[in-house]
Amino acid sequence: MRLFGRSAQRTEAEAYVEAAMPRLVGLAHAMTGSRADAEDLVQDTLATVITKWSRVSGADNIDAYVRRTMVNTLISRRRRRSSTEVVSHERVTADWSAPAAPGADGAVVDREQVLALVRRLPDRQRAVVALRYYEDLADRDIALALGCSEQAVRSAAHAALRSLRSLVPEDLGEVVRR
Repeated sequence: MRLFGRSAQRTEAEAYVEAAMPRLVGLAHAMTGSRADAEDLVQDTLATVITKWSRVSGADNIDAYVRRTMVNTLISRRRRRSSTEVVSHERVTADWSAPAAPGADGAVVDREQVLALVRRLPDRQRAVVALRYYEDLADRDIALALGCSEQAVRSAAHAALRSLRSLVPEDLGEVVRR
């Protein structure tokens, strides 16, 4: 199947994918918490974007379009999976493993522990955290990516941080809350 009629359009799409791939995988990893899931999410997102490249290339901000597509793809995937997902009793009742001790300078923690906490957030909150702290986007840009108001972004960020603070284990809480 041939996706592009013009080679200039194909070259433009390939250049975008090559330049954006590391950023997109990093953002997807922040949103999913898993390298394999992140790569799958980016692949699904780019498959959608490439098939609509003539529309995408005409957008004011291609990165914003792709981020929005990625968030929509993730949410859609989660909806489908949640209707068939079965969670084991052991998984639900598992206790926290012993946290890594903070460094001598009091710096926190293990990246995997932080990602595990972020993965427990609802999709929209996780997307806001990833876009704000990983992509370093302003609330206005996050709102455009998620198709909501800036107030909704601030509200989701506030709720996400409140949830993350409540999820921090007690013995780690003092270091994180400083």
